[in-house]
Amino acid sequence: MTSTLHWLRNSPLVPWLEQHSHLLGETDALLMSGVALNQLPPEPPVQLPVYARKQEANALDTALPDYVVLKSDEQWVELVLSFQQQITW
Repeated sequence: MTSTLHWLRNSPLVPWLEQHSHLLGETDALLMSGVALNQLPPEPPVQLPVYARKQEANALDTALPDYVVLKSDEQWVELVLSFQQQITW
């Protein structure tokens, strides 16, 4: 099975899931940034891992929900390389 990192930058997570949840596989994950990072729901809308860059999260005025796993820049690079493919939305 191919694992995909879905990087949401300009699409809020919940509306994106309404349109594209059929594209998610069991081994996929979500990486949030930009607009998507600022509009996360308080409860996890999926059972997949949800990641964000720590540097970007620290720049926000609000705290992120507990289900978001923060990654340093070095960890972020490792995360991206650990997936067979990446799609930026």
